Amino acid sequence: MFRKLALFQIFILVFIFFFIGIAFSQGFQEWKNIEEPSAANFFGVGTRYIGMGGVGVAFANDAYALVYNPAGLAKVKRIELALGMSHQRFGNETGRPSGAKLLPSYYLSGKKIQSNTRFSSAGLVFPVPTYRGSLVFGLGVNRVASFDKVFKYTYGFSSGELPFADELISESGGIYVWSLGGAIDISPNISLGLGLNYWDGKENYGLKRDQIYVAYGDTFTVVYDDEISDDYSGFNAKFGILIQPNKYLSFGGTLDSPVWLTIDEEYILRTDSMSSDPSDSFIYYIEETGYPRYKITHPYSFSFGGALNFKNLLLSGDFNYTDWTQLDYREGVDIGEKNRNVKDFYREVFRWHIGAEYVIPQLSAMVRAGYYSDPFPFESKSLKTDRQYFSLGLGFLIDKVMTLDIAWSHGFYEFEYPNIPAIEKYRTNKIFITTAYRL
Repeated sequence: MFRKLALFQIFILVFIFFFIGIAFSQGFQEWKNIEEPSAANFFGVGTRYIGMGGVGVAFANDAYALVYNPAGLAKVKRIELALGMSHQRFGNETGRPSGAKLLPSYYLSGKKIQSNTRFSSAGLVFPVPTYRGSLVFGLGVNRVASFDKVFKYTYGFSSGELPFADELISESGGIYVWSLGGAIDISPNISLGLGLNYWDGKENYGLKRDQIYVAYGDTFTVVYDDEISDDYSGFNAKFGILIQPNKYLSFGGTLDSPVWLTIDEEYILRTDSMSSDPSDSFIYYIEETGYPRYKITHPYSFSFGGALNFKNLLLSGDFNYTDWTQLDYREGVDIGEKNRNVKDFYREVFRWHIGAEYVIPQLSAMVRAGYYSDPFPFESKSLKTDRQYFSLGLGFLIDKVMTLDIAWSHGFYEFEYPNIPAIEKYRTNKIFITTAYRL
């Protein structure tokens, strides 16, 4: 009878620690409950533009105009082929804020780094000979969103005694956009462009959490092992206009139609409990699988930009507006709750970029620098610093037919939870390399 009662109490302890572990995890990852990874996820496209802080709406004039402003294709005068690669080093650090009071239980400091090198872009632009004006078509594929991310925490007691929890979350993948577009000059100073986009991507999410506790002189381990895979597919259109009243000044604007996305998900959730005592029968294993499908619609998005082009200096700024409260789940599990979360937590986002490029004629080289902010699409009381990025870049012209561009971007953001107390820091460094050949 005592043994049965002890097993029952141990089961209750496991049950309690399961939910405590979830609460600890959500303390850091509260935004995961409402986040749609494909929303407001600006990875960066085109090395020249990333080096200038992601600007390009008012002056894009190569294969990457398909992403920044399709109207800029009209400025391409020669056949062009472009290829690009990217490398991202993503870091996560968790721990207590400096000066925070040490509670009996607390989060231990933890660090984790994730690195990925990927193909990022390819484009082909071909002008059509015309008697007057310009008619240009372009094809391209660009990695517009990245899901690469890592998170690690360890929870313990100030005395170092058990129980404790250790968790690692790893995410990878991204979204590529395949584009077909064209542009024309409707007057000497005004160009119009249109791009048709097919979205295709994959996200892999993995969670591994170990929880250990002591009861009745025995040590028990509960392991949670979750795997979630999402396949993204969808389409939208992008309209652009480029106005250049004189050789020094240009303006651009774009309208992105809603993105109609379908997400096919496959998940496996595992819970495994075991005792350090081989003779203990208190061992269980639970596995749950599912294959839900979601359909969501991104809202309209608007971008505006301006550029000043002096003899050797280009200055530019872009502004993007998206009302993410209009994100809509059209099909899937618990879509009513998901749409309520969108209305309750999501917000309007104003993303802005500034950048500069200086040409050194003697070296056939360009030096670039920029900055941009990329706010989260949802509100969080724990958000201490929103996403911000600084960038630097170099460009080289080789034999007047080939360009080589290199850019580096550094970003950071932070969450702070005074009640735990804990802090969560993220740092990301990206390197982009692009080469283009013009016939």
